[in-house]
Order: sequence, then C-alpha cells, then structure tokens
Amino acid sequence: MIRAVTFDAFGTLIDTGRDVLIHVARAVCQDHRPGLPPEELLATWDRYFFNAEYDEFQNLLTTTEDSLAKSMADYRMEGDAGPYVEMLQRMWSHAKAYPEASRVLARMDGLPRAVVSNADDAFLKDLLRKNGLTFDHVITSEGARAYKPRPRIFEMALAELGAEPDQVVHVGDSLTADVEGAGRVGIRTVWVNRSGVVRGASDPQPDHEIRDLTPLPELLAGLR
Repeated sequence: MIRAVTFDAFGTLIDTGRDVLIHVARAVCQDHRPGLPPEELLATWDRYFFNAEYDEFQNLLTTTEDSLAKSMADYRMEGDAGPYVEMLQRMWSHAKAYPEASRVLARMDGLPRAVVSNADDAFLKDLLRKNGLTFDHVITSEGARAYKPRPRIFEMALAELGAEPDQVVHVGDSLTADVEGAGRVGIRTVWVNRSGVVRGASDPQPDHEIRDLTPLPELLAGLR
C-alpha cells in the first residue's frame, strides 16, 4: 500500500530539465569546440557528476563546476567552467513550475509528500516557495550530504516520511538519478518522460512512465 510519494524537483516539478543543461553545453561547445555536439559534452558532464567522489561533501554548484571542468579538459577545451555554471544558476533561479504541477499536488492532499533533489538547501526551498509549491519534507543533496542516485538521500527521505520503501513511490525525470537511485533502495518509480525519450535496453527501467504529471493522481490512487 502506498503511504507517501517523493518528487524530484528540476525537470519534474520545476521547468529546468535537460533542455537547460543542453543550452549550457551548447554555449560551451560554441565557444570552444563548435563541431562537438552538445549532447556528447553533456553525456560526459553527466558521467563526471554522477560518479563524483570526494573526501568531503561539495555543494551542488561546486560539484557541477568541477564536473564540467573535467569534461572540458577531456575535449581539450581551454577555458573556465565558472561562467557557464553561473549561467546555469541564473536559469535555475528564474525557473517556473510546470503548468500542471500545482493542480496535481492539490489533488493529492492527504498523501504525505517530499521533494528529493540534487540541490543546495536554501536555494531549493526559496524556489519552491516562489512557485507556491508546498511539501511535508524537502530533502536536498546538501542536507543529506549525498547526491542521487546514491541511496543515502533516498534513505533520508524514507526516515523523514516514516515509511518503508514499498510504501513509497518516487516521481522523477532522470533515469539515472531518479529511476536507478530510488530503485536501489526498493522504492517504486514513475518516470516523467516529457521529451518522449526512447529508453535504451541498458537503461534503468521504471515501474511506470508518464508524459507529464497530469495522470499521476489516478496512477497513485490505483496503487493505494
């Protein structure tokens, strides 16, 4: 029986998904390697970000800049990653919720819900407030000292919600951070595939797939 639901923030509730990252990757390529497809640079950037290991936890912007710098070095790009991460931060800070987000959340009153996001704490809470999105708990990578898809951030969400993994559904747009990450701890997953991406045979497999959040209340009602 489902007792709670967790949400990714960016690309799921807030309109700053991979299109924003592609925009920044394209700017990097145009400035330093015009012939390089931005999707290729972003794939390398993702790999460094999701596999980052540090002796001490680094906040999101620091980790993002470090992983982009390593990606640029791989392609022999001479330049500073900092301005591109500043561009990304500006785009994040002005982001708006998807049109259906508030309406869908309103239909889920009574079901405990949390945000589980790779984000810095104060930044995400302020962005949710500006968009009028309220949750029982907000679990960030900064608060958990760990990034999705690592289990620790999801385990913290379970503890905050007072629920077992099989009592929770996680909703997110990333096959790696959300579907793989939540699946590692036994949480059922709903993949929000807004762009109609064709999932590869080796990609993590979600329990459910939706194009946007609109059908989520009915889906959860069936699971409850």
